[in-house]
Amino acid sequence: MRIVSVAPVVPFDGIPHAGGHYFLRHVRALRALGHDVTVVAPATAENRAAAAKTAGEFASVLVEIADAARGLGRMGAVVERQQQRFFPVRPVRRVRRAFMSSAEVHARFFTADVIEFQWTETGWLGRGITTRARRIVVAHDVLLQTAERSVAAGGAPWHPRALVARSRLLTVRRDERRVYADADAVLVFSGKDAAIARRASPSASVHVVRPPLGEPLAATRVSVPSDGSVLFVGAFDRSVNAEAALWIMQEIAPRVHRRHPGAVFVFAGAHPTAEMVRESARRPEAVKVTGRVESLEPLYAGAAVALVPLRAGAGVKFKTVDAMVRGIPVVSTSIGVEGIVDDSLSVFAVADEADSLAAAVCAVFDDVPAARRQAEAIRRVAVEEFSVDRFRRALAEIYGPANAPVER
Repeated sequence: MRIVSVAPVVPFDGIPHAGGHYFLRHVRALRALGHDVTVVAPATAENRAAAAKTAGEFASVLVEIADAARGLGRMGAVVERQQQRFFPVRPVRRVRRAFMSSAEVHARFFTADVIEFQWTETGWLGRGITTRARRIVVAHDVLLQTAERSVAAGGAPWHPRALVARSRLLTVRRDERRVYADADAVLVFSGKDAAIARRASPSASVHVVRPPLGEPLAATRVSVPSDGSVLFVGAFDRSVNAEAALWIMQEIAPRVHRRHPGAVFVFAGAHPTAEMVRESARRPEAVKVTGRVESLEPLYAGAAVALVPLRAGAGVKFKTVDAMVRGIPVVSTSIGVEGIVDDSLSVFAVADEADSLAAAVCAVFDDVPAARRQAEAIRRVAVEEFSVDRFRRALAEIYGPANAPVER
């Protein structure tokens, strides 16, 4: 079938965030099933370069978006930031206008058998465009959960932050419900997300499709030295990752160093914040910030424990699964293992306070071989749960020829 995939990015090998890695595997799985895939994305410099890299694999249509600085200038940029703040499900107006006015987008939609929208927010771009194609939303995160957590963390009811959070929750409830209700199918990564998606839009047809994260090192057992590092992986332009990194540096690492003074904390990922860099410079032997790296494998190979102390966010945390399928002991907050840990899958330790997280990291260093044996048993289950074969079977059922386009 002809599948048009609308997304904010064109995926490529080495894309510096977990969602992009998933998207590339998703496109490759669809192509392996015999489908023709075209990616539609904004015409940014990064997406142009990515489209050139992947031209031999799949076609890309890049939509020219007007510069935010044009028109109202700085005032326009301020308006856009406020729009994104209060209406996070909706792409900003100039992006919506560009997609709605693109003759090529309309032509691709008209001839497609399936139009999929990667990330909930892109689903809004399909509203108002006529097509006979089935519409599928791939919800990397269910935004209702994030909005509800913002309200819970908003403080006093009349604090400005609480008022903004409650206003945002109202728009998310309304807009996410519309996006999911317009779709013929909504794909999520866990049963937890499925329940939230159905609560967001009771009429939605929601399907759980586990991401294909079990492929790397599926048959490899990594031998880790007793002085391996404490590894945290993330794109640090995302506030949830940057805040977690600072929490490690300021609250968790000092507690670990009291018992294991030689422990090295490694923060791997693009866009580290200035505050992270300053903290690292204070203790360069104990705290290392890598910035973007070509491959995470050497860092995974040298990790004694993966630490995932996230205190906000939604969706399945790929960094947690990536460590599990490599046989690395995982210490995480409850948010870091949401949608992953269940009756069949566990991690080394789950805790939500700095003292308890530090104690769990110390417990790994107290007996690295024992922690590794436990992680190896978890790895075998995780590799099957998140296997490529299972992923392809799920996509084959949802995108198969039996699911023909519908007349609208």
